[in-house]
Amino acid sequence: MIAIDPRTGKTVTGIQALNCRFERALTTQITARVKRRQMGNRAINRLGKMQNPTEAMIIQNLSLEALANPANGLLKFKAKQCLATPYGTGFLVSVKGRWQGKDIELKVGL
Repeated sequence: MIAIDPRTGKTVTGIQALNCRFERALTTQITARVKRRQMGNRAINRLGKMQNPTEAMIIQNLSLEALANPANGLLKFKAKQCLATPYGTGFLVSVKGRWQGKDIELKVGL
């Protein structure tokens, strides 16, 4: 897996590339990218609502849906657990899963 780090502009591979794709997929609103309308996460539309357990569960569900979306390029990552916790003015989404035979945890703030 190869990706471009959005902060540095450098080419990254392996776990760093997975982390870049994960971050981009979960923090991009669906239909926001021209020519790639299916890419993104519907959970972005839920931000700005009350931070309560019900909303956290909805964010978790929509984030897992985004990981299963083929347009996001994360099909080789198999999510096992997702947790959305209140963080600042949004949520911190933490996903544990398996990639290339290794158990890893990815986090991103929404």
